[in-house]
Amino acid sequence: MRPRCIPAPLLLAAAIFGSGCVGAPEDERAPEWRSADDLGAEFAQLALELAEHDPLFLDYRFPGGPALAGEPAPLGDLERRAARLAAGAGSLPRGADEGRLGYLAAAADALLVRVRSLLGERLPVAEELRRVFGLDWQPPEFDPERLHFRVERAIPGLAPLRVRVSRHYRSGEIAGDDARREVGRALADCRALAPPPPDSTLALEPLAVEWLTREAAAGVRTGASPFYRYLGGGRGALRLPGWRPYRAGELRRLACHEGVPGHHLQAAAAEARFRETGWPELAIVPLYGPRTTVLEGLSALAETLAPSDPAEEALRALEPVVASILFDYLDGGRPRLAALRALDFEALVSDPHALLVHADRFGAYSLVRPSADPEFRRALEAVIGPARPPDERWDAVRHAAAKALTPDDLARLQMGLEPR
Repeated sequence: MRPRCIPAPLLLAAAIFGSGCVGAPEDERAPEWRSADDLGAEFAQLALELAEHDPLFLDYRFPGGPALAGEPAPLGDLERRAARLAAGAGSLPRGADEGRLGYLAAAADALLVRVRSLLGERLPVAEELRRVFGLDWQPPEFDPERLHFRVERAIPGLAPLRVRVSRHYRSGEIAGDDARREVGRALADCRALAPPPPDSTLALEPLAVEWLTREAAAGVRTGASPFYRYLGGGRGALRLPGWRPYRAGELRRLACHEGVPGHHLQAAAAEARFRETGWPELAIVPLYGPRTTVLEGLSALAETLAPSDPAEEALRALEPVVASILFDYLDGGRPRLAALRALDFEALVSDPHALLVHADRFGAYSLVRPSADPEFRRALEAVIGPARPPDERWDAVRHAAAKALTPDDLARLQMGLEPR
């Protein structure tokens, strides 16, 4: 809705007595942001309203946080408010709120991009990764022949490599009680990789495991994929489709990614920080935003701490190939059939169709991984890499997850600098 203008015959009078246009309606005037608390409250409200249009937008919502105030505004209104919020976060004097305002500015811009994507705007994937997730995409450097040779040595035989890899995947499948026992062992083993210090006050219950039926899985946003849900108060659940087989290596990676030192520890630390500060923007963790980049990056590296056999290690080393293929596909440079073939025969993934369905559903979020940005990977490794002693990982992950950090903030912290 545009400002109402005075008709042309009255312009002379307007020039004498005042402006030619009546002020914008109250809901379109730029608000007066007085503090970071004002900005945080508006960001939380915007995020809750956007989640009504886009259920994928929010990852965590902690109990006791802000509630949705009335009906969600239309996307066009949310776009205008998000643009004002991003500008407002950059206009307040920083002072002691330097890091908080920097996060709010980055998160508001990410929200703005997400709203515009729902309105039909499409950015180049590299720009979306930068503005939404804070990643400076660098095309991964890899030698496919060398990577395939490593797989050849780890999975010997006379059949074509893709056939051998498929047999390897099938031969390691477990289901039923075997899978249930394996995931229990894996969660305990992963927790031992980042044991809680004796004086830890962080409330964190053991991660529960729920095995979903087909009917139950049909009613959740992730469908037939494993996923983690934080339940508040240090409680969380790993929800696994109960009808499909799993590989032991897959369950070990899932346990470290979703349990401790992965998302279960991170979510509890983030909730504790919200309780400590009361900042409304910390009551939610958007899936599309720079904070999720840090949490996903930490969990991705947590996976690599899980013990695995040479074949699993060799196949995991193909991750940069996967990232490169998905980037080209999402950016429009590789047709779907070509992407499927490349994932099958170049990246040697177990289920290329499922991976493309995930990329279609989540877009650039499917590229949020350490290999996307070398500087980001170095910062993550300083927090949770194999060189970090196990008894230091708990506090390092807790500290990084508690603060609303962008990837740039994380890198600056590892260099001994304050977040911007």
